[in-house]
Amino acid sequence: MALRFNLKFTKYFLKQWETYDEKAKNLIQCKLGLIKENPFRFPKHEGYKFVFKVKLTINNKFSRLMYAVFMPDSEHITILGLFDRGVDYKDFERLFKDFKK
Repeated sequence: MALRFNLKFTKYFLKQWETYDEKAKNLIQCKLGLIKENPFRFPKHEGYKFVFKVKLTINNKFSRLMYAVFMPDSEHITILGLFDRGVDYKDFERLFKDFKK
């Protein structure tokens, strides 16, 4: 029996989504489909139990699409946002701390 997950999006991600062009949106949608199909296929983010990251290159910038499985409950995957690799995920840590409250 396969688990069925629903996707939820943070306000942070939705704000980012509006700024991307069609090519970037198509790439992200493809990755979201893979996440929904099997959320455990991508590597875990170090130090977090159910947070995973997907490698992306958007507009020649290396980014990670970060998502949390089983948040806020066992039926959801929460898409946290796209985070730049160059800043050691400081935005992610701040957002995740606020999200957990």
